[in-house]
Amino acid sequence: MLGVRLSEREEDEIKKFVDMGLYLSASEFIRDSVRKNITSLKTVKIRNVSKITAKKEILEYMKSHKEAYASDIVEELGLDIELVFSILKELNKEGAVE
Repeated sequence: MLGVRLSEREEDEIKKFVDMGLYLSASEFIRDSVRKNITSLKTVKIRNVSKITAKKEILEYMKSHKEAYASDIVEELGLDIELVFSILKELNKEGAVE
């Protein structure tokens, strides 16, 4: 079982979908979203770039997007998911991202 931390805005959006009857519960919404995301990530073409290049690209991406998930970065930039997580952890430690 995995624990997930969501922003208040995200929780409110999920509750709206549940209240509208589109999902039976928040858990059902999250499971459905994860399945769709896994499927979409399988079709992403991954580019072979250095960690330094990837870090620069991620920083630029974050500057132009107020909020972004690792999966968004993977899709948009065509970067390996493990590389993205590694760089995001570094950037978080450096205080460059939250």
